Amino acid sequence: MTENIPPSSPKRLPWDVIVHSTAGVLCLIIGGFMVLETYTWAVNVFSALMFLTFVSAVAISATTGSWVRGHYLAMTPVVGIGLGYIGFDWGFTLAYGLLWLAFIHFVSRSFFQS
Repeated sequence: MTENIPPSSPKRLPWDVIVHSTAGVLCLIIGGFMVLETYTWAVNVFSALMFLTFVSAVAISATTGSWVRGHYLAMTPVVGIGLGYIGFDWGFTLAYGLLWLAFIHFVSRSFFQS
């Protein structure tokens, strides 16, 4: 007699993880446009995406109880955005640099995690 075991369904990523990672990657791309001054709209789009990344990092950290360094790094560019909007243009560049730092941390952690 054989058992009918249903095939296991693939695990789905939660919506907040999809939003966070998609917004983060788009920030890397749009931020490049911003830093290179390719498009004037890039500053506002980058800032909105960074805010979305910030909110989703807080949501992920709060709902999973995982206040890890990577999430804090994903939140810090908002400080640069704030500095940029109050008049310090270098704040946007700072935000973009901090975003890259968070991204490199995320990638390196996935490679070196045992």
